[in-house]
Amino acid sequence: MILTDIGQTIFDLFRGLGDLGMFIAIAIVIWLDGAVFPTIPEAWLVFIWNAHPDPSFNFGLVLVLVCTLASVAGTLSLYTAVRVIGLPKRIRKAMSGYTKWLIVNDERLLVLNRFAPLIPYTGAFIAANEWDIRKASIYLVGSAALKFSAWVTVFAILRENVVGELSPWISLGLVAIVIGASTTVSIAYRRKRRKTPVEDIGGRADVQ
Repeated sequence: MILTDIGQTIFDLFRGLGDLGMFIAIAIVIWLDGAVFPTIPEAWLVFIWNAHPDPSFNFGLVLVLVCTLASVAGTLSLYTAVRVIGLPKRIRKAMSGYTKWLIVNDERLLVLNRFAPLIPYTGAFIAANEWDIRKASIYLVGSAALKFSAWVTVFAILRENVVGELSPWISLGLVAIVIGASTTVSIAYRRKRRKTPVEDIGGRADVQ
């Protein structure tokens, strides 16, 4: 799988640097996830946590910080690129129209999107909708910190309570279940919204 090979190559490049190398590798993988293409950072987070001989609280704290900053940096990199290069008017209009079609259609959508993917290439959507970048950044930082803190906490609990080599596999299985569930919720929501009469959407937008 191409994405797996790319991630593996990145980690192999920095593996010899110990913890620092792992932090650099996960930062690059997560930056790519936000700026270029999906890399499933949660799976690599499992690898880093379980590859460490004795992950401490401080290690987990730094890992969450690095992941959060890399995620926000990736999104803002794409945002900046779109702002500088621009988008064709037709694409910008389509992206803006799709966002307005959602029940939550302002910067708050960034928090929801962190847990149920409703908009891909988030940075591009921030630019297309001309959202307040400072407000967007606050939502991005907060939701990323919450998400990565939750994952690291779960991985730590599993590693502490599951004997042998089962912990990373259970962690990966949990990641797959959560990603699958969030994707299913996202798809179901979109289908439900497609069945909503245009008048209802307009009425809700007026209320907001």
